[in-house]
Amino acid sequence: MIVNNLNSMANIYTSNAVVSTRYANAAVGARNIQKRDEISLSKEAQSFSEILQKLRDESEVRQDKVAEFQQKIESGTYHVASENIAASLLLSRF
Repeated sequence: MIVNNLNSMANIYTSNAVVSTRYANAAVGARNIQKRDEISLSKEAQSFSEILQKLRDESEVRQDKVAEFQQKIESGTYHVASENIAASLLLSRF
């Protein structure tokens, strides 16, 4: 009777070992699979990205305006209304 119980217990351990080996092998296989992220942009997004890049490449200083004001200042023809100066001072102060 004891021998029969030992055999049945050995069968249980053996079947559990087979199942756990299968799960272990599956886990190893899952780790070996390399997943890659992909992104697909719409044509509108691509166009927006291109326009944004062009804007970033542009200079923030408009050289034509700078040259125009330099010429006016040097020639003495650039005048600012006193109201504009006062308003600017008030805005920066408060």
